[in-house]
Amino acid sequence: MVLPWYDVAGPPDSPAGPVLVLLHAFPLDSTTYDRLLPHLPEVTVVRVDLPGLGRSAGAAQGEPSVAAMADAVVTVLDREDLGPAVVLGTSTGGYVALELAARHPDRLAGLVLGSTTSRVIEPDVPAERRSLADDLDATGDLGPLVDGADAGLGPTAQREQPDLLPALRALVRDADPAGVAWAARAVAARRDTTAALASYDGPVLLLFGAEDTETPPVRAEELAACRGAKPTRTVVLPDTGHLMALERPAEVAALLREMLVEMPEGPAASR
Repeated sequence: MVLPWYDVAGPPDSPAGPVLVLLHAFPLDSTTYDRLLPHLPEVTVVRVDLPGLGRSAGAAQGEPSVAAMADAVVTVLDREDLGPAVVLGTSTGGYVALELAARHPDRLAGLVLGSTTSRVIEPDVPAERRSLADDLDATGDLGPLVDGADAGLGPTAQREQPDLLPALRALVRDADPAGVAWAARAVAARRDTTAALASYDGPVLLLFGAEDTETPPVRAEELAACRGAKPTRTVVLPDTGHLMALERPAEVAALLREMLVEMPEGPAASR
């Protein structure tokens, strides 16, 4: 498997500190977490560009699948000799995080599921994602995705942080069409991972934005319902849309820090 692009940031004198893995939304990349990192200086953070997206366009090889994306994340953990980590997956990154719970639960110390679902439903309807991939292969035109970038931000963020939308559109505009097509087919081929979430024994934080129309807070209720008595916390951030860590980095960082601190010993940083 081709190693995806990733980087590791954290306190240089504390290599054994908590490990947090950040997985981003489609068709974006891990730079959408740039605003989050300064709020977590004490945490070892691994950012991964998922295969096909961002700087991992060349890692899109073989049959497209979310399982392949999850396995690519594990190759990063292996390369860095990292033990169980808390994984934050936003939107498509949440599909990958749930696939990690299904395929590699021993590599997880906790799950943070942001603006996502375990079900095969909108906004990522398989037929629509396959059609998008076919169009990209035929034309290479990312214009429709650029035009749709505003759906990633809530109206409050668009009004109060007007610099975010142009940056988001530029990020989509600079993507690799072939890689995005591969990732779209991977998302189209995903499976329902509700059973994996239900059986995962570690702590889960469900993080949603009150203004998110792509994956509304009702999805959090659906995810929580399958957890039973297992440790689960649901937070709906007011005045926030789909890309919470981009819109509200300080608030998201505070919630992540709480989760890391509450762990008995924190996730191990080395195996």
